[in-house]
Order: sequence, then structure tokens, then C-alpha cells
Amino acid sequence: YIQTLNPAQSIQKLIDAYCSKTPFQTELQTANGTYCIEIKKLKNALLLISKDISAQFALHYSLTHRLDFMSTTLSCFPDPIYLTDHSGSLIYVNKAFCKLINTNIEQSVGKPLTDFILDGSPHFNGMWAGTLYLKSNNGPIPVQIEQTAFETCNKTFFYGLIKQLNTINQTQNKYLFDQAPLPQVIVNAFSHQIIQTNTLFDKLFKSFQQTEEKINFLTFLSETSKELFVSKLSKMLQGLSQTEKIDISTAVEFGTKTFTVFISFSSSKKDNFLIYLIDSSEQKNLERQFAHGQKMQAIGQLAGGIAHDFNNLLTAIIGFCDLLLERHSSNDANFLDIMQIKGNANKAASLVGQLLTFSKKQPHKVELINFHDAFIDISALLHRSISPFVTLKTNMQRNLGSIKMESNQLTQIFLNLAVNAKDAMKNGGTLHILATKEKLKKAKPCGTEMIQTGDYIKIIISDDGIGISDEHLPHIFEPFFTTKQSSHSSGTGLGLSTVYGIIHSNGGYISVDSQKNVGTTFTIYLPRFEDAPQQSATSKPTRPLFTPTKPPHILLVDDEDAVRFVTTKALKSKGFIVTDCQSAEQALQQLAKHDDFDLLITDMVMPNMDGKTLIQKAKEVYPKLKTILMSGYSEDLFNPKSNETFINGAFLQKPFEISKLIEKVRETLDI
Repeated sequence: YIQTLNPAQSIQKLIDAYCSKTPFQTELQTANGTYCIEIKKLKNALLLISKDISAQFALHYSLTHRLDFMSTTLSCFPDPIYLTDHSGSLIYVNKAFCKLINTNIEQSVGKPLTDFILDGSPHFNGMWAGTLYLKSNNGPIPVQIEQTAFETCNKTFFYGLIKQLNTINQTQNKYLFDQAPLPQVIVNAFSHQIIQTNTLFDKLFKSFQQTEEKINFLTFLSETSKELFVSKLSKMLQGLSQTEKIDISTAVEFGTKTFTVFISFSSSKKDNFLIYLIDSSEQKNLERQFAHGQKMQAIGQLAGGIAHDFNNLLTAIIGFCDLLLERHSSNDANFLDIMQIKGNANKAASLVGQLLTFSKKQPHKVELINFHDAFIDISALLHRSISPFVTLKTNMQRNLGSIKMESNQLTQIFLNLAVNAKDAMKNGGTLHILATKEKLKKAKPCGTEMIQTGDYIKIIISDDGIGISDEHLPHIFEPFFTTKQSSHSSGTGLGLSTVYGIIHSNGGYISVDSQKNVGTTFTIYLPRFEDAPQQSATSKPTRPLFTPTKPPHILLVDDEDAVRFVTTKALKSKGFIVTDCQSAEQALQQLAKHDDFDLLITDMVMPNMDGKTLIQKAKEVYPKLKTILMSGYSEDLFNPKSNETFINGAFLQKPFEISKLIEKVRETLDI
């Protein structure tokens, strides 16, 4: 369909359509009137239809001309105006509206009017008039709106006229100032003394009382916010800006709240400032939670990767120590040196385990533990760890219930926090531990997070030590972060990160509050469960011993040369036949050449093809092939219940001792 009022163009297109036998329609204006001409294609002919539409065209042209005229007129109207449909969505705004809130027509039309209002909304059920604040990059704009409803074509529309309130008139009008939907205050530009407040400001700062003696507005601000606030006022007084928008926090005595503040001059004399406050505490808290979560996730991934690489190194160190110990008796001069190396390697393995716990790459076998009974067992260890200069005082009920976690994790939590408290009380002091039940019916903040509803055991661990500075407080749960610089109390920086990892991996929450030279308090929430009924222990069935007729043939795969070398040497020393490969591809080639392998031992993390995939491909060819998967990560990461590949397989956690390796091999081969 083509519409044109050019006669020559229309006639030419009609001729073209006729010659090509193509359906066509156009409007043709002549001296006698306007006609709609249409060509329709029939089976064996063409049908030409001409219809006089002069009257309809005249009406359409008149309406279009009037609408264009009205649109041009309204666009140039000095006051902001808008037009909405029955639901309040904008279908027209003029230039004055866009200029007022610093936007354009494309960004406005189609959106709800409420998107441009700071608080409240006109009623879309008839006539309405009132005072509102419009959103703007330069701060809230007080306006008076008069809105009228009208109907046309059986549809309801709303026309609104906006009048911007003069700042001088607004501040002088006590009623409008008091009834404003935001906390407002007028402050002297030079002394910063409060001149006038509205009702919402008084409610916000309940301790504020308007007296003859003027109160300084800076009293309500934290130390860091005072400097920022004063610098913004100086900028405005120097004529560098007319309005300012900043984020401030209140002083401690008024709660830890964050406000977005808009500042403008309250009069043409520029001797007073009009200040609007918008509570942004929840938004800032969500932003901090998101940033903290992303940071901890990134650190956790880094910690997990480092731990995996260290476990490979420690596997080689511990393995070579075991091989040396087999050739040295306890009377040998080198025996104690080798034991020292192995002992320190095992300590390093423990630290690596803490890293994996923090990064959540070492899940634990959780069990239901009675909290009171478990703490009684731990308390003796705590006493020994902090005595003789620090006193332990506890207060907990017997019917606290149970928690779900791995048995030694609770010990790690209390021991790490107790040792930190001891180091913070160099001149002695008291460590208080309180445990209670708490049922949360609605979510509440805990540090940078929100605790969800449910039953919890709440643990409060507090000391009266030197405290933690505001500078260090946000970093204390990060791995390797430590404030212990002296040689006698140097720390690894993994204690609190381990506590954080354990608590979060078990669905709990932790927060910390501290004041310099006053003390530190850790608050922990652990999900609470009812105590499980006592069950009688059952004896583990014994496995029948099987003696092979020939040495088992083992295919060993690991891309780490040191691990592969020490494992091969250890297995061969026990009489096994070993073929070692440094990649999964080499292992598959060996499986294609030989069919006498009894056992496949493979590392999990390898280039190109991992151990899990290798086992799957090997079992496709040899379904009865026994397998052992080795990894510096936990078995739970690679052994989901839905994966049948590992039902008949075994797992060996790195680092391992030679005795554990041989035991796992014999257990898997039933020998």
C-alpha cells in the first residue's frame, strides 16, 4: 500500500502495477477531489476500483492540522504539562516538563508518571491537586500539580499542569515546609547553625530539641562526613556550583545511618542552605553486601587454587619422607631430621585444609552435634589455650539443642577466636562466652549480611582487649590478613578466615563489633536443630582377604612429576607393577595397548582432560576396571550421588602418606 498526493507519481505507479499485474492502492488528488484507487488481481483479469474519499480526506487533514497546531502550542507552553492514560502512563510531555527534570521526550513518554516523583503520586480517579517532589539530578524539586480528568473516544485521560514552587516562598511558608515528605533543615551558610527544621527531621533525630541556643548541624554528622559536608558548602559559597548531592553518615549517638543529602541555597541572599535528607541506609547496606560477597568469592577462588597446588607439593614431600623413613631406623642420626620435615609438612597440610575450608572447596561430613555437650569437651582445651593470664567465663543453657557440622569444626571456631582474644589481652583479662537460643521471625542485619528467619543458637564471644581499629575491621575475615606483627605473636592470617568459612559453609552468620582499648565482640548465629535420638553403635563388617596369584598392574596418571615419581616408587616398593603417565591422553593410549590393568589411579585436575573424564572413558572400554581418584580438593566436589561413575571407585585426598596410599590400593583391589 502506497499513499501519495502527487498525481504524476500516483499515475506512474498505477501504470507499473497494471503492467506487472500487481495489486496496488493509492490516493490520488485531482482538481475535482480526492480518490482512493485500487487494483485487484482476479483469476484471469485485473479489477480497477475508484472511490471518492474527498470528505474523509478533508476531515483527516483538518484534524491532523489541528493536532499539529496544538502539539506545537503546548510544546512552547512556559509551564510544564503532561498527559497520561487511565493507568498513569505518560503519553505526552512538553519541553518545559523535560527541562524541569532534565530529561527528554523519548525518555519520558511511555513511563509511569510515578517514575519521576520522589514520594507520593496524584490520584488517577478524578480531579487532584497537591504538592509533590519531582526527581532531578540537581535534587528534589518541590512542585504544585493540578490534574484534571477528561474523556474522549470512550477513554479516560488525565491532563496535569505543574507549577514549580519558589524556594523563598516555600521556606517562608511554614505549612508547606513542615508537611514536606522529606526531612528538611535550613542551616546558616557560615556558622552551620540550624535555623529551622520540619516535622520529619525532628522525628528522625528525636534527641534534637529546638531551643533559643542554636545547634550546629555538624553535630549530627560523623567525623568523615563533616569534612565532606563542609567542603561542599565551601564550593557553593565560592560560586562553583548552585546545588550539591553527597552521601553522609550520622554520628554514633544517632545510629549508623546513611543519607543522600541535597543542598541548595534557601534564598537569593545565599546566606542560608536548604538541605533535604533521603535515608539510603538500606541501599548502601545492600551495595556493601554485594561488594563484600564478590570480594570474598574472588578471594575464595584464589585460596582454593593455591591450596590445590600446595597439596601437590606436600604430597611429594610427605611421600619422600616416608620412603626415607623406611630406610632409617629410630636409632639413625637422620631419623629425627626426617621426622621434623614430615611433621612440618603435615602442619602445612593443616593450613592448606583451612584454606580449602574457607574457599568451600573442602566440604565436610556434617553430623548432628549437641551444642552443650560439645562445648563441655572443648572448654578444657580453651582453658589451657588462654591460661594463665586470661580468665574464661561461660554462660550457656543445657537445652540449647544441636547444630549440624563436622565434629572438629566447632573446636576450630572457639579455639581460633580464643587465641585471638588472648593475643588482644596482653596484660590479662576475661574472655566471655554466652550461648542462647533465638527464634527469628523476620530477617535482621548481621554485619554486612541479613540473617534469614529460623531457629538459631546465638553465640557471643567477647574480650576486654585492645580492640580492632576501624581501618582493619572490614578486612579481618580475609585470608592472610593479620595485625600480629611482633615475632612472639605472629599469625598466619588464616584463623578468622577459617572461622568465617566454617560458619558460612554450615548456613550460619558472623559479625564483629570492636572499640579501641575497650574490647571486641563476635556474634555468631548457627542453625539450631532438635537433638537426635541415641542410636546403638553397629560393628563394621570385616572384609575378606584376597591374595592375588600375580602382582597387580596399576596405571598411574598425574601431570605433577614429583607426585608421579614418589607414588610410582612407593607402589613398586610394595611389589606392584606400575605404568605411569603424565596425561590422560597417554593413559588412554596405554589402555588401548594393554588389557591387563587391574587398577587406574589418576589425579583429578590435569590439562586437556581431567581425571573424572578419563575414568569415564576407561570404563567404557573396561567396565570392571577398579579406579582411585586423587585430588587436592575434597571428594564431595567430584562424587555427586547422581554420578554412577564413582560408585565402584575410590577417592584419595592429597596430601597423603605412603601408608594411606597402600591401604587405599589394597582396599580397592580387595587384597
